[in-house]
Amino acid sequence: INLILDPLFIFGFNWGMKGAALATIAGQIVSAGMIVYYFAFRYKAGKMTLGYLLPKWEASSLLSSLGAASFLNQCAMMVVQITLNNSLTHYGAQSIYGESIPLACAGIASKVSFIFFGVCIGISHGMQPIISFNYGAKNYPRVKEALKLSIIFSSAISIVAFIIFQTFPGAIISLFGEGSALYYEFAIRYFRIYMFCVFINNIQPMSSSFFTSIGKPTKGIFTSLTRQFIYLLPLILILPAIWGIDGMLFAAPIADAMAAVTAIIMIALEIKKINKEE
Repeated sequence: INLILDPLFIFGFNWGMKGAALATIAGQIVSAGMIVYYFAFRYKAGKMTLGYLLPKWEASSLLSSLGAASFLNQCAMMVVQITLNNSLTHYGAQSIYGESIPLACAGIASKVSFIFFGVCIGISHGMQPIISFNYGAKNYPRVKEALKLSIIFSSAISIVAFIIFQTFPGAIISLFGEGSALYYEFAIRYFRIYMFCVFINNIQPMSSSFFTSIGKPTKGIFTSLTRQFIYLLPLILILPAIWGIDGMLFAAPIADAMAAVTAIIMIALEIKKINKEE
């Protein structure tokens, strides 16, 4: 809905930013209406009543603990984005690129990488009910198989994304509009360096969802915060102070690598415990 209404409202009706906002709101209203319609008329497991909307402490506390990983990760992403934008304008002003070019390039890279990252998050969310059900049933071989398949498929997507980002950065950037030679120079360099470790970016969300699925939210929260808050945020503050704007470029791949290694170690240790239990 958003994809269709955005160009219609922005360009067809000449509503500009207001049109973009209205398109987003329309998409949210319709998607919410579809959910209400399903539970009101199509849900076969039982009749839904308004009583089910009343909060219950036991259920709410459990759900909150399991959802904390995703919630805190979103908060961390917001803090990192604010810090990143401020750092880009500050150190960009001290370079030949100025304030606007680094900020614009970071916005493009963020939007493009989110398309790829969204697929990995979708796979991680898809594996959650399978792993949760089988872990509760002590069907550990199926737990490990679901995790393995999720990592394999998300890794394949990550490798394809890495090849595309490293091979066609100029073509991707051109989709977002034209710019000066200096703009393209920085944008291509930013794209290739900032997203160099995208081929292992899938492991961190898989690990966070895995730990949440098996009822270990503390580990899920920790792994969800590793890339954004624990590793990337300090690197954004430290590296530019040493290398200037170049420090901003190398902060992300270093954080990606550290988060992936942390996730692999934690998953390996947990699988070892599952094997003992099995």
